[in-house]
Amino acid sequence: MVRLARAIFYSPEIIRKNSISNGKIPSPNSLPKILGIVFLIYVANLKPVNEILSTPTLRVRADAQTVFVECAGTWDIAQSPWNFQEKIPQNIKKIVLDAAEIQSVSSPFLLFFSRLKSWAAQRTIPLEIKNLPESVEKIFRLSQIAPTTHRQLPPKYGFFYGVGQWIIDCCSGVKHGARFFADTLAELVGIVVKCPRNLGKNLLPFIQQTGVNALPIVALISALVGLIIAFISVVQLERFGASIYVADLVSLAMTREMGCLMTGVIMAGRTGAAFAASIGSMQANEELDALQTFGINRIHYLVLPRLIALALMMPLLCMFADLIGIAGGMLSALPFTKGGPLQYLVQTKKALAVTDVLIGLVKSAVFGIIIGGIGCYRGMRCGRNAAAVGEATTSAVVQGITWIIIADAIFSVLCTTWGI
Repeated sequence: MVRLARAIFYSPEIIRKNSISNGKIPSPNSLPKILGIVFLIYVANLKPVNEILSTPTLRVRADAQTVFVECAGTWDIAQSPWNFQEKIPQNIKKIVLDAAEIQSVSSPFLLFFSRLKSWAAQRTIPLEIKNLPESVEKIFRLSQIAPTTHRQLPPKYGFFYGVGQWIIDCCSGVKHGARFFADTLAELVGIVVKCPRNLGKNLLPFIQQTGVNALPIVALISALVGLIIAFISVVQLERFGASIYVADLVSLAMTREMGCLMTGVIMAGRTGAAFAASIGSMQANEELDALQTFGINRIHYLVLPRLIALALMMPLLCMFADLIGIAGGMLSALPFTKGGPLQYLVQTKKALAVTDVLIGLVKSAVFGIIIGGIGCYRGMRCGRNAAAVGEATTSAVVQGITWIIIADAIFSVLCTTWGI
């Protein structure tokens, strides 16, 4: 080593460079510095210093019937000594784990500690722990608290159990639905009595969402429905020479039934699903709990603006759908009838009455309340994960369309009974 240092120090190249840079020949007094540099280079070429210091070791020594397990170094995945069972002798009464010389702790040591603990527990050997790092000690205490039993799968039940569970779920849904309806009605009465100033400000975004933004899809579906009704009707009436009466069929069908019904189905799939998804996402993100913590009424803040906006916009959308449907029926019937557009409109005016239009508007308002209420209710009853939001959205659409058809059937029976 000394010869190497002297050769490097007194080499002509070094003397020449130092002479050029400093103008002096280096002194032999700087030899210890050169030796230190050469030694570090030599050690670094043999093996990195961090590998020497971080090599994990596992020392096992026995004393009578007690085994001392000493851990040292830095434990990593590549060099951790896993086979500790081979180093522990048989017929021992106690194991003492000493981790005083461990430099740093990572997941391999935690795994080793868990395996050693399980191995000792299986053989009913007491394990004493000394100088355990604080982080590992916390995890050890948590592992003592956590239950070790595995979760058992629920047993499979038969058909009658499924029927009974369905009945229980239905009763629970009726109970929560009645409570939601009562809370909503109470808040609605409070709004009518107090008339808060910020009601209009809260309604405007939902009026745009449920009204203006829904016009294109409502126009498209209504035009197609009117066209289909007119085409089917004119083919049958043309056999009897009464093709002009297709205007009566289209106008009555659109104003009394199809206009409000198709608008309700569209809004159930569009707006009802949007209500359930937005409120369900708030439930999954615990935003509803935050509102309750701050003392904000969730029904007043989330449900009523949506419900009122949809109930107000549905009659307007229904009237718009009636007009578009009648126009679509006229375009479909004109090639098959002898009269022109003016005669078609005159026949439509003769066939319609004010009660026909009002029945459709009242139906649409009721459908709007049903759609908004079910959408908000399913969102409030949503779970706290992404899958639950999807389930709530699907349930809102299905239940909304179902209850719309049920309500329409009830309206039809009542109108027939009362002769309207």
